[in-house]
Amino acid sequence: MVETSRTLHRIYYRSRQTAAVTADLDFVVQQIIGTAIRRNREVGVTGLLLILQGNFIQALEGNINAVRDTYARISMDTRHHDLQIISQGPAEQRLFGEWNMCASSLAPSDKAILDVIDGKGQLNPKALTALSVQRLLTTVAAIQRRTALAALV
Repeated sequence: MVETSRTLHRIYYRSRQTAAVTADLDFVVQQIIGTAIRRNREVGVTGLLLILQGNFIQALEGNINAVRDTYARISMDTRHHDLQIISQGPAEQRLFGEWNMCASSLAPSDKAILDVIDGKGQLNPKALTALSVQRLLTTVAAIQRRTALAALV
């Protein structure tokens, strides 16, 4: 089936990690990704999860019902709070189609990446807009793709 903007939907959201998550972030993220890959593959949802400054910033894309159901399930997860939908609506094409879920952490040392996204280098996850979150996540996705290709060489 060819997806069109009538069938393809995307949500960008941000949430804050709980203290328990922050204490064992790598382990928790591996749990999240393992579960997300399996569930998302079953319903045709793709996306990217970024961990930044104590926040989860995520894109979910797929059929509108699958995306909304996935977000509803995620919103009930006790590993985060203060959820904020940044943007949602029809999408022309998938931006994260290669991943049922991909996770990436950016450290403060990744300043060059953040400077590209935010000219002042003062990225505030709570102030993300639809455009800035898309730029942030597609830049991270491009880095992930280059890293994967480099690993093959």
